[in-house]
Amino acid sequence: MEAMKYSPRSQFCAGMEKKRSYARSLILPGPENPVLFPTFLSIESSFPYLNLAITKDELTMVDLYQEKAILESKNLKLEQEIFEKQRTLKNLQLAIQSATSDFQSASASHLAAGLAHEIRNPLTTFKGFIQLLQPELQAAGKQEFADVALDELNRANSLLTEFLSVLKPASSEKEKISVNQLAASMFKLFSSESILKDIEIDIELPDEELYVLADENAIKQVLINLLKNAIEAVEGNRGNKGSIKLVVNEDGGFVHVSVLDNGKGIDEYSLKKIFTPFYTTKSDGTGMGLVISKQIIENHGGEMTVTTQPFKTIFEFSLPAI
Repeated sequence: MEAMKYSPRSQFCAGMEKKRSYARSLILPGPENPVLFPTFLSIESSFPYLNLAITKDELTMVDLYQEKAILESKNLKLEQEIFEKQRTLKNLQLAIQSATSDFQSASASHLAAGLAHEIRNPLTTFKGFIQLLQPELQAAGKQEFADVALDELNRANSLLTEFLSVLKPASSEKEKISVNQLAASMFKLFSSESILKDIEIDIELPDEELYVLADENAIKQVLINLLKNAIEAVEGNRGNKGSIKLVVNEDGGFVHVSVLDNGKGIDEYSLKKIFTPFYTTKSDGTGMGLVISKQIIENHGGEMTVTTQPFKTIFEFSLPAI
């Protein structure tokens, strides 16, 4: 037996047809009035779509479907707007981070230069007073004290001069330099100190000469800072002999220079602060060496990074190869 199908529309049409038949029986009782209401008959035969009339419930369902479609469209637009806002917010966050980093680097440079100038002025005054006191110290047999004081003042002044020279913009001083030769000269410079402190130092250079466009003195200062830090990191090794390695290689159009040491490593808090101005774990440190080194590398279009774990720390900087 064929299953019965329920259709509100068909039920409605059947009901309407019954009502129409009843209306015809009242208005057109028989052949004696064949043309009593021709207009009614012509309208009914000319507009068959009148049979498509829908109930109130069906009209309500149509309205609900329309409302649903409108809400879905609005929801889609809202999701698109949220996505655009999130993307804009992310771009703003990246821009703020970049601007903050640039501001910190610039502020560190200006602040360090200002401090260096301010420190140099009283040093010059102290040096002048000691020179005035030299004859009296010499008469009292204390000339060696004046000599030591003057030597220390001269050393401090030379350090400030070097410090300020590093902060100067180096764009007009850039030239083609061989990274292999620069690294080799730094290796020789620290070899004697490493022998005195019983530290192994090694170097790994590529067969091919690698060149960058840079201020040689500035890059040399970066290497001096990194190698000094490495020596200080391995001096306190217990049980393991201090070891440092200087590595130069090329990858992806950049020359990479790495300084590896087998010191105890850098703790998590210090790792986050390591490039922050004036942050240092050394009793006699200034906290500016790595900040200035990082700034020098970035001014040359490069990047400086640090990775650490127990008994292995790597400071690496990269510069565009030419």
